[in-house]
Amino acid sequence: MDTSTTDATGGQPGPRRLVSRGPEETARLGWRIGSRLRPGDCLALEGGLGSGKTTLTQGIVAGAGGGHDVRSPTFLLHAVHPGRVTVHHLDLYRLPEAADLRALGLDEFLEEGAAVVEWAERASGEWFNGVIRIAVLGPSERDFQLWLPSHLEEPLQDV
Repeated sequence: MDTSTTDATGGQPGPRRLVSRGPEETARLGWRIGSRLRPGDCLALEGGLGSGKTTLTQGIVAGAGGGHDVRSPTFLLHAVHPGRVTVHHLDLYRLPEAADLRALGLDEFLEEGAAVVEWAERASGEWFNGVIRIAVLGPSERDFQLWLPSHLEEPLQDV
């Protein structure tokens, strides 16, 4: 996996940038993030259809000590994956813009676990302490831009 950091205008650090060369690397990145996930963490995943959001979530759930049966909850909206940290996996694809995550119970989920939200751009950003944008570069290559809290950044230093 290729890594780099950028510097945004004004001297503020930009996102950490990583390039994944395939689904295994994407899942491994997710595992590293999930291994440091804490209750209260709420990660926004942004990217088009087929960009790798669910593959990344599979790794996050595995890193948090959860099972391997992680599928996109597009038709369910919400899936729960118990582990060292319970991961609530939400998919907002079928919801209208400006979805109210409080009405879905997100505040309650975050009291006892963490959340990974696909299609997070459909909700208010106030919920998220981390954002991961995924862009498709080729058939198996993905560009990741990660804005993560420091406790989730640490395991990425050696990626």
